[in-house]
Amino acid sequence: MILKNQKLKDLEKFLLREPEHNAFALWDLRRDLKNSDFYVLIKENVLGYALIYHGTDVPSVIIRVPDEHLHEFAGLVQLPRAIVHIPYSQRALWRGPGKMYRVYVMAASPAMFPGDPEIRVVRNPASLRHLISNPEPLLKNAIVFGLYEEGKVVSMGAVLAHMPEVWVIGAVTTVKEYRNRGFATRVMRHIIGHAYGQTRRLVLWVRSDNMPALHIYQKLGFVKIGENAWINIGVNVVP
Repeated sequence: MILKNQKLKDLEKFLLREPEHNAFALWDLRRDLKNSDFYVLIKENVLGYALIYHGTDVPSVIIRVPDEHLHEFAGLVQLPRAIVHIPYSQRALWRGPGKMYRVYVMAASPAMFPGDPEIRVVRNPASLRHLISNPEPLLKNAIVFGLYEEGKVVSMGAVLAHMPEVWVIGAVTTVKEYRNRGFATRVMRHIIGHAYGQTRRLVLWVRSDNMPALHIYQKLGFVKIGENAWINIGVNVVP
């Protein structure tokens, strides 16, 4: 049986079994239900779910259900534009449209890194327009840290979700001419240190062929805990 926006307390218990894999769903369930549609697969207990999040320009869809139910849940995604996330192990079962990328799920524990005096929270969208095209939604929904060089943000990273169980890190990027100088590593160390004492785990997603980013994350203690398929429907967004 599939229930829409029902049995959410039971769903939360299900999500908490693996908070690193369900961090975005857990965050939206707790913080942004008005923009979230949850489809809960339940028999005696919750067996899986789909989340369709409408709070961004492009809807985000997360489907985590047993193999035999994937096609049924994929049919719920009747959207001309969306980014869909399913376990990579289920990629051959996906019958819908879209270009697919392989994404690693990586996790680490917070550590006692000292704060970096050249990194601070960014609040002005104009400070990020040379790094990302539309910074307003990110600044509205996330905690964004920027590394300043000569008064300019040259590298950044964001905490996309922050809960006692898990924080999600993303939007890590550096101005092209400042790359290969350790700035992204400094931003990551700052966030990891900032998280110490506030959460139990850190999680991030990274494209499987993004070797520079993988090198940074592995150096900082992140290990791969899973793989997802990122599927673009009607959009061209590179993870």
